Amino acid sequence: MTKAIRLLFAMLVLVLTWQASYAQNRLITGTVLDINGEAIIGASVIVKGSTTGTYTDVDGNYSLTVPTNATTLMYKYLGYKSKEVPISASNVMNVDLEEDVLGLEEVVVTAVGISTEKKALGYSVQDVSGDKLTQAGANNTLSALSGKVAGLNVITSSGSPGSSVYLQLRGATSITGDNSPLFVIDGVPIDNTHNASGSPDNEGALINNNLLESVNNSNRAVDVNPDDIASITVLKGPAAAALYGLRAANGAIIITTKRGGAEGAGKGLHATFSSTYTFEQVNKTPALQDQFTKGSGGIAAKYASTGSGSFGAQVDTLFWDPTQATPYNQYGEIIGKTAAANNSAAIPFEAYDNVEQFFRTGNTMENNLSLSGGGDKGGFRVSFGALNQQGVVPLSDFKRFTTTLSGEMQISEKFSTAGSFTYVKSGGTRMQQGSNLSGLMLNILRTPISFDNSNGSDDPTDPSAYILDDGSQRNYRGGIGYDNPYWSINQNPFQDDVNRMYGYGEVSYSPWAWLKLTERLGIDFYSDRRNQIFAINSRAVPDGQIYERDYFYRQVNNDLLGTATKQFSDKFSASLTLGYNALSQTKQDIYVQGDNLVIPDFYNFSNAANVITREYETRYRIYGFYGSLDLSFANMLYLTLTGRNDHSSTLPADNNSFFYPSASLSFVFTEALGLSNSKAFPYGKLRLSVAQVGHDAPLYALENYYAQTTAGDGWTAGIAFPLPDATGTSTTAYSNSATLGNPLLKPEKVTSFEIGADLRFVNNRIGLDVTYYQSKSVDQIIPAPIAGSTGYQQQYLNSGSIENKGFEVALNLTPVKTKDWRWDIGANWSTNKSEVLELANGVNELFLGGFEGSAIYAIVGEQYGSIYGSRWLRDDNGNIVIDDVQFLSNGDPNPTYGYPIQDAQVGVIGDVNPDWIAGISTNLSYKGLALNVLMDVRQGGDMWNGTRGALNFFGMTEETENRGEMTVFEGVLSDGQANTIEVPLSQSWYQGLGSGFGGPTEQFVEESSYIKLREVSISYTIAPKVLEKTPIASIDISLIGRNLWLSTDYKGVDPETSLTGSNHSQGMDYFNMPGVRSFGVNLRLTL
Repeated sequence: MTKAIRLLFAMLVLVLTWQASYAQNRLITGTVLDINGEAIIGASVIVKGSTTGTYTDVDGNYSLTVPTNATTLMYKYLGYKSKEVPISASNVMNVDLEEDVLGLEEVVVTAVGISTEKKALGYSVQDVSGDKLTQAGANNTLSALSGKVAGLNVITSSGSPGSSVYLQLRGATSITGDNSPLFVIDGVPIDNTHNASGSPDNEGALINNNLLESVNNSNRAVDVNPDDIASITVLKGPAAAALYGLRAANGAIIITTKRGGAEGAGKGLHATFSSTYTFEQVNKTPALQDQFTKGSGGIAAKYASTGSGSFGAQVDTLFWDPTQATPYNQYGEIIGKTAAANNSAAIPFEAYDNVEQFFRTGNTMENNLSLSGGGDKGGFRVSFGALNQQGVVPLSDFKRFTTTLSGEMQISEKFSTAGSFTYVKSGGTRMQQGSNLSGLMLNILRTPISFDNSNGSDDPTDPSAYILDDGSQRNYRGGIGYDNPYWSINQNPFQDDVNRMYGYGEVSYSPWAWLKLTERLGIDFYSDRRNQIFAINSRAVPDGQIYERDYFYRQVNNDLLGTATKQFSDKFSASLTLGYNALSQTKQDIYVQGDNLVIPDFYNFSNAANVITREYETRYRIYGFYGSLDLSFANMLYLTLTGRNDHSSTLPADNNSFFYPSASLSFVFTEALGLSNSKAFPYGKLRLSVAQVGHDAPLYALENYYAQTTAGDGWTAGIAFPLPDATGTSTTAYSNSATLGNPLLKPEKVTSFEIGADLRFVNNRIGLDVTYYQSKSVDQIIPAPIAGSTGYQQQYLNSGSIENKGFEVALNLTPVKTKDWRWDIGANWSTNKSEVLELANGVNELFLGGFEGSAIYAIVGEQYGSIYGSRWLRDDNGNIVIDDVQFLSNGDPNPTYGYPIQDAQVGVIGDVNPDWIAGISTNLSYKGLALNVLMDVRQGGDMWNGTRGALNFFGMTEETENRGEMTVFEGVLSDGQANTIEVPLSQSWYQGLGSGFGGPTEQFVEESSYIKLREVSISYTIAPKVLEKTPIASIDISLIGRNLWLSTDYKGVDPETSLTGSNHSQGMDYFNMPGVRSFGVNLRLTL
């Protein structure tokens, strides 16, 4: 690691400080304008056949020293047609560029940092500019992609600061492995892991209970500052990302950062400062009843009682009696009308709104400053970013500080170098969620309307809200049950602290104009230190607990590649790239837990009666050879052939070498038909690709290993070794892991096919891109059950397959385009079906995550990500069967007479995958004023609303307000006739079959469709003429908003939610944290 850092720094210093002299025999100056005579700022001027070049300044001027043997200058600028001009005898060369309305010369960055003309690609890619990422104030790069890319499913798990984000391209390609795309910054892969918090003993090969009952941690892409991004290219299929090999089996997110030369727009020093301030509010919470108090059978319970349900008296029949003092309520004990009639001190009862009282308006302040410059020999950029996000939950926050230093230098005519280094410090205070007695939403939503969690205080840190005089906890169940939410945020803090550095350095050598050799070294190192406190008397851990979990990650990535290009004739050219890649990863996971704290409020491991430790280290290596051959004919036919051979350390020696090929074809048929100058139909391209890539095995899946022994009952913390005896002597124990190693594993294989078309009409005022794709993954590595006589529960086998099919459509319209007005409309739509074709022999379903009775499974013949659980009994026609047996065999009345019958068998009750997703954007501008709007649509897909199921049991959902009313359940009787039996919606119904604790899961599976006003920005750019006598080059002021409006029938929080974060077991809502909407202002200055 030390050598890698030293080498990277050396290369970066070389970029920024190397001064070299070489033959400089002529200075050429000039101006680059558009056809209207306006200066083009930041246009590149390059000596053809070399890498010598410069950029135009704010007036379009440039100056460039060229070798005496130079013959041609090339002028390029994004959105304009490139021009080659022979060098004349004059030292002044003025050039005008014509707008490229079709975008035919647009270049995108694809695999291993290779830039390719978009028209030459035989597969689908989609670009998002850095401006589009940040225009509405998004501070998380992943969340900022929502609704912008066809085929990309983005789920922000909650509105908590720094929350994780789930990303998936074109469905799942691995049944049990990682299905997230590869993240690459400036050609170097970086880590985007979502590490859970809590004891490692709660984590297994597939089961990770920490995701169900702890805090929502970030996945590591949160460390990337969106303000540093110039563009993101999404490589959707295996053909697009084939050169990355097995790491990009799920596609790739290619991030290109801002550069000094281009951003600086010429020579000299340039500065950009932006400041964003936004407010955040909860956008949706479950609808609760506000008519019935804590109690049972219609009788209100005393404040100190330990009951949990809200089936008490109606609020209009109750009063407070100040003469009956209680530490649980400032107004006294609850009394009824009769007792209040003769009590002059009685105060009419008013229901408390604990949800409204608890959440606050959060705020986010983000400042970014960058300094950049460029000249003949290169450029540099240094940036600083500071994010401070205060969440809607009191005391929750997330902070991120980033600094990046990057640059590029043309050392000589043959040598160039580039590099970038980023340091990040991030982290904050996070809150408990999910199936957790200290979880905030669990505590808030279960609290009856007769109990004030805040005890009348507006200060969330006021101890009187959550601590009684004797030091015990003040909560609605008399000190037992669940934590008061103010206790949780004050007494059970969780904090994480991440220190990260990533970057790269590269050196390129071009011995001849047709050959370029590049050595690129990249690193990604971070430490993630997490600390959790549970104070004594916390309900999750009554005796108190502290733990610290530290993750250390080190990755070194090295690429050595060479690219040769040859123009054989005016029509035919070829390019060949050959490369070598080596990747080394080391991960450490150190966990220390202290239980049974002796002294209250002293949070040190020396204060714990019992201490357990866990330590893990994993090492992983890949090396591979790759190649790409690109052939071009007559600017209309392009063929790309690639191949990569990888060697993985997680596979056995006999199977650890595997080859993956791809082929893609692009045919610009309008060139062949002579339509390129047609205004009606100037551009049409057909594309076709086939590819194969794969996944390697999980770490240490080949061997048997031992782990420190634990024993649990599925509810309590259980027993963990080392285990102290009565004398304090600790006994340790180790046991075999539950999984038997398999030394015969081979890699999974994903074979994909894609066909598409890119069509432009009416001089590029209408653009349509359509894609159909299909992929099949075989030899899936899954843990299959084996005989208990082996001493193990399961073994990894190559025995499953999964298939994905889908369509993607992108439409772009420009209805209005004049000198002052422009109106652009964009839309993307996609659908994907991900079907599990096969699991292991005799295995029909495989658990992916969740709870007993309500979990996410992979099931043969079903979509990947099926909700599996208990359900109603149905007849052959799918009708729910109603219990029509009026009396039991002993003659007693049947308590379930007239109610639906629960099936004894579990089964598929939902599908988390949406039917389709779409994004619709509109951008309207008039001179310096612009309006940008983005709608995000998700149609179909199911969510298990476990929150509603639990709250029914506690009598807190809005639907339980109908208690006591009569109803006839829809269904059929045993004879097939429609049900006509009228029954009451009683407390016993809601605490039995009508709840998530006593009834089937099926009734709480809901459709999670939504329409969101994802982004809105109204911006004004002050005209440059106004600022020409000031040092300020530009000023932009914007009003911004995200998630301002939500339309959904889902009855829980914002349906864009995930209890398990970025894990593959999506579709679960069990006291998840709510989403937020934000609105604010942005100011951007450029000097």
